[in-house]
Amino acid sequence: MATGWFKKQLQDLGIDTLTTNVVDITTGTTLKIGGSAAQVTASNVGTAGTNVTAVEYGDGFSHNTVLTVAAADVPDIAGGAALAVGYLVYTFPAGKIIVDNAYMSMAIQQVDGHITADTPDVGLGTVTASGVVATLDGTATFENILTGQTAANCNGTAAVAAVQTTLNIPTASAHTVYFNIADTWAASGDANATMSGTIVLNWRRIGA
Repeated sequence: MATGWFKKQLQDLGIDTLTTNVVDITTGTTLKIGGSAAQVTASNVGTAGTNVTAVEYGDGFSHNTVLTVAAADVPDIAGGAALAVGYLVYTFPAGKIIVDNAYMSMAIQQVDGHITADTPDVGLGTVTASGVVATLDGTATFENILTGQTAANCNGTAAVAAVQTTLNIPTASAHTVYFNIADTWAASGDANATMSGTIVLNWRRIGA
């Protein structure tokens, strides 16, 4: 049975952690989350992004979506300036959505050796981060699912956070979920950095 901070955070948010094993790939933690195998659902589920796999627990109304991001490419970072970028990890199904809780354990891994010590602002939002900005808080939708956290580095250390929220997404609004990153990047940047980790979304579809 899983123990530790990861499990406690989800329990504190009201997410069931009693029955089905999920592994947080950034920490190796095995977590029991969201129901028995019979409770895996294909009803009213969303779509995972490229290099992202989704396991959907729930009943077609209430969902626990566990996303595993496996060495996805961070958009190119030119370096030597402020820059915000985003990566699509999930798209909710059409209809009225309410996001109740979110968790992330996400790590950025540099490749070119320039941004190793950078400590970017990372979070989850419904709009992809962009522009000459060093933090996500200047645009609400860059971090309206999970507020930006300061990563320890870009050398594989996960930024871990959980939040209880009530985000209403009307039918006509953006249904996308982006892992967003912003920083004043070290010179030369990195065109080959990757991101990996686990994201858990607890949400409801309340109508068409």
